[in-house]
Amino acid sequence: MIEISVVIPCFNEEVNITKCISKAYKSFEMLGVCGEVIVVDNNSTDMSAEVAKRAGAKVVLCNQMGYGYALRKGIENALGKFIIIGDGDDSYDFLEIPNFYNSMQGFDMVTGTRLKGVIHKGAMPFLHRYLGTPVLTFVLNLLYKTRISDSQCGMRMFRKECVEKIKFRTGGMEFASELFVEFAKHNFSIKEIPIHLYAVNGRKSKLNPIRDGLRHLFYLISALHRI
Repeated sequence: MIEISVVIPCFNEEVNITKCISKAYKSFEMLGVCGEVIVVDNNSTDMSAEVAKRAGAKVVLCNQMGYGYALRKGIENALGKFIIIGDGDDSYDFLEIPNFYNSMQGFDMVTGTRLKGVIHKGAMPFLHRYLGTPVLTFVLNLLYKTRISDSQCGMRMFRKECVEKIKFRTGGMEFASELFVEFAKHNFSIKEIPIHLYAVNGRKSKLNPIRDGLRHLFYLISALHRI
């Protein structure tokens, strides 16, 4: 029986995806549990899917472009009691999975916080760290009575039975906010733990600060009146 499903959205990550998969399987060994790694290929134009398969991951294709669509596809295909999500660029350390798993007792979600953890040099742009993330986190906490310090952290573990009760609507980066909103609306419990965020060498961020920030804000406000 699968205990943990690791879901990794993937778009052109052939350079780093093997490291992420290897770390996930190493974490399963450390915990002594059965786990699976699901890489959701979001129309990559490189060899990401083939590389991920060779590394031992189950590869699922998601034709709808978007961070949220990819994660939703992976969650649908996950068989584990617990699901943990994280990016495929090795910015999040999948060797931290045991910390998430061991913190799940009594909680429905354990989310990482980069702002209370360690942000390594070059890992997060100045405006994301000191303006974008704090503002979106403030709005989330204000509107939905959550107590989150880092609403945009992309590494989180949650119970499969909880997300099965949620009808997700978003397909872009705002899915990061939707997860917290829906957990708050369902009165699911959330715990934060500090984590590391590492710089990814030789590539630009896939985030568009203005566009994605506005989409998050629009979603947070519009979802307030949705049952």
